[in-house]
Amino acid sequence: MKRAGKLFLGLFLAFASLTFVYAAVNMQEGEWETTMEIKVEMPESPFQMPPMTFKDKQCLTKEDFVPKTAKKDKNCKVLDQKITGNKVVWKVKCVTEGVTTIGEGEITYGGISYNGIMKTKTTDSTGQTTDSTSKLTGRRLGACKK
Repeated sequence: MKRAGKLFLGLFLAFASLTFVYAAVNMQEGEWETTMEIKVEMPESPFQMPPMTFKDKQCLTKEDFVPKTAKKDKNCKVLDQKITGNKVVWKVKCVTEGVTTIGEGEITYGGISYNGIMKTKTTDSTGQTTDSTSKLTGRRLGACKK
């Protein structure tokens, strides 16, 4: 359970880093706290997992607006990305060891906060799928701590 949460948080951070490509989006540099509430659905499972909530803090600077994940992670590919004002929409596909994850997300920034949603569909090598919907919120905490 804890491992699955870390996987989803990692996927979100990877996808979110893809959204920082354009500094024109109204988002201030600094230390940010991201909260992600995940609801996982396993259609073929007799039980459903309860929603999980994860928090993460990271320092985001203008250098972080360039997607490092897309350059380093050869297992993931950005399929689409659109920026309209302060709204960023993206679609990513990751394939690792027979497991394919398609992620779609949308975040709207407001200078020192953001809100969004991310949906993922993961299909393992047997064809079993897991769907998740994540509610994303972020807030700037202040200057980055050195």
